[in-house]
Amino acid sequence: MANLQAVATTGGEVVLKEADINTLLKDLRGELILPGGEGYEAGRKVFNAMIDKRPAMIARCADATDVLRVVEFARTHDLLVAVRGGGHNVAGKAV
Repeated sequence: MANLQAVATTGGEVVLKEADINTLLKDLRGELILPGGEGYEAGRKVFNAMIDKRPAMIARCADATDVLRVVEFARTHDLLVAVRGGGHNVAGKAV
């Protein structure tokens, strides 16, 4: 794994350091899927195939503690976050 580029809340880019990503990986009970990893392509797709977004990470939270950790990570690193419930938002807001 290496550093990852992600979208900041301002719309610009932010670089996520490998060490920070590894810390998040270790802290989660659920799954953290990164580009190129198993399940990434399936995890990023939504109902509307016209939407083709590629998130820096996909967190599949196992519990509320995982949600808290991911939100704290995003806040600390100024990351744009999308919450996906079912992936059926026509405008692609679920990615």
